[in-house]
Amino acid sequence: TFADENGFDGIWIPERHFNPFGGLYPNPSVLGAAIAVKTNHIHIRGGSVVAPLHHPVRIAEEWSTLDNLSKGRIGISFGSGFHPKDFILAPEKFENRKEEMFKAIETIEKLWKGESITAASGVNGDFTVRLFPTPYAESLPTWLSTTRSHDTFIEAGTRGYNILTALLRLSIEELKERIDIYREAREKAGH
Repeated sequence: TFADENGFDGIWIPERHFNPFGGLYPNPSVLGAAIAVKTNHIHIRGGSVVAPLHHPVRIAEEWSTLDNLSKGRIGISFGSGFHPKDFILAPEKFENRKEEMFKAIETIEKLWKGESITAASGVNGDFTVRLFPTPYAESLPTWLSTTRSHDTFIEAGTRGYNILTALLRLSIEELKERIDIYREAREKAGH
């Protein structure tokens, strides 16, 4: 609670699987729930939630629950995933993981706004589903996790998302270049 009591803004909880490096963080929403009930101010952010590994309704449901527990102190940085071993959870999604991530984000945003989606059930085809519990916050603060991909920086800017990045395999000059193209794309899209 030191961070909560001393004006820190947020805590980022990664999603990592099957590896000693970060493997203590398989589900940011579960760990975020523990933080939510122990704090009052600090924002709880998933950084990154690897969207292609999970059904988007499940992501929306877990984070809406966390949003209610924290009274609106959450945000998600979505990642497409990079480690093939993580994809034992959804091997069919590895090849098109970036497209899968954007499809998942769009579904999560619809659900967050109170819209219904159509999804396959276990019996008799499709049915309509809405998000319960309904989110506490009106909108979901959204980031994209990226380091090297120019395209992802541009896509984040175009869609009006924030960026979560790091200086892993990236120089300060390269990061500046990516921030510049992100800001240019954001401005061009009217954000």
